[in-house]
Amino acid sequence: MDPKANIHGLLNGIENYNPEHKAILEQHLNWQASTGEYDFEANLALLRLYVSCSLDFIMDNRYQFYPELFNADATRLVLLKALASLNPTDFTICKYLIHLDRLNEEPLSLVVELGTLLESCQFPDFWVCCILLVQVLMLIQLRLRENPNITSGVPGFRDAMVKFIVQIVCQTYQRIHKSLLIRLLDMSEAELKQLIKQNGWTECPPSSPGDPNGPLVLVNKHEENVKSVKIQERVDFDAITSMSGAFRPAK
Repeated sequence: MDPKANIHGLLNGIENYNPEHKAILEQHLNWQASTGEYDFEANLALLRLYVSCSLDFIMDNRYQFYPELFNADATRLVLLKALASLNPTDFTICKYLIHLDRLNEEPLSLVVELGTLLESCQFPDFWVCCILLVQVLMLIQLRLRENPNITSGVPGFRDAMVKFIVQIVCQTYQRIHKSLLIRLLDMSEAELKQLIKQNGWTECPPSSPGDPNGPLVLVNKHEENVKSVKIQERVDFDAITSMSGAFRPAK
């Protein structure tokens, strides 16, 4: 039976908040991480259990006795899976279910930073957060040095991010400097060459001789994508006769 169907069978009504399901949901999350699958509803149910734990903490200091109730690593995986899904609402919903104090702690604060940079299209800075590039956003760089494996455990995360950035580039640019494209995608020239071929893009000479930014890449021929709209209006006989009174000479 499909693992997703098994899990969803458990999560009916009040069973969504049954703490006995916590271990099963965490195992299901690890299954998603290892297979590349994504189950938003199950992950949301897991976060709800963590929220219940947070409420218990506020009520009776439960964390003082059971600190293992909140799993920061599992929460990190949930956020990264939501980010990699490229669904604009998933990451936000998951983030709002987590107590602010927890979001301000590493590594969750770094994942939130990744989401912010991606949403604001600061792609070079986003890659800095992911792979520890130097001399850009020093504060983020220093924080990431202590968490080099922040995106580990999420197969296909980089591919999903590249796909998203390519989509934004195509919507924004018609031609873009190759050097800028390399920075946005954090790719080598060989990798970019393969991507250009894959997407049917065209490499063009610089816009002017001696341009320090180098050659351009034609990523989108907007003229070819503009579809002509043909408007047809059908006027029947009844409509004409109903208007004929307006053209009669006044008596």
